[in-house]
Amino acid sequence: MKTKILFLAIIFPLIAAGQIPCKVMLKDLDSVYVGKCKNGLAHGQGEAWGKFHYKGKFTEGYPQGQGMAEYPDGSVYDGSWKKGLRDGNGTLSTIENGKPVKRIWVWENDVKQKEVLPPAYKVITQRNINRLRVYKQGEGSYVWFYPNSTGGVSSDLSDIQLSGSNGSEINQSQKIGYENVAFPFKGSIRYKSWNKLRTTQFEIFLEIEITQSGNWVVEIQN
Repeated sequence: MKTKILFLAIIFPLIAAGQIPCKVMLKDLDSVYVGKCKNGLAHGQGEAWGKFHYKGKFTEGYPQGQGMAEYPDGSVYDGSWKKGLRDGNGTLSTIENGKPVKRIWVWENDVKQKEVLPPAYKVITQRNINRLRVYKQGEGSYVWFYPNSTGGVSSDLSDIQLSGSNGSEINQSQKIGYENVAFPFKGSIRYKSWNKLRTTQFEIFLEIEITQSGNWVVEIQN
């Protein structure tokens, strides 16, 4: 209802003032247009209404370039257009099982061709880390941190602090991390470690986000 009221509030003043000289060539958007024109056609930045709502670039009457479309079913497309059709990379936002979902797709002539998956993990912050190895050990739902070692937890650490966006924390002699994790997962580990000569302690910090499900191991060497 709010969308319809806003639509009418835009239409009537424009019609009364005679300010709708531009034509949109795409039939699904030919009700109302507000924006730049060239030779009587929508051209440049503009906004149009019809069977759906579009805001973005136009070329010779057609959505072309970058633009966003809102559809009657509540879905939203934000991405590349070519002569009125979704074409190139674009993000489609929908509601699935009552939850908002965003997926990036490669489109061709308004048809989804393949999904662009996010990277499996992303290092957000790291300090005083010489070598970092992150890898997946099959399917599952845990994230283990192995600080200052390979394959096991070093005993030469102090003030270990963990943080995780979800899951059950495990902080034992040979296991530091989270189990029963739901992905995407964002976690961090902070601890103090000695230098090789054991003359100075310094702080190690790592913050990481893992987007794909599985059993994950994060090895830190300093």
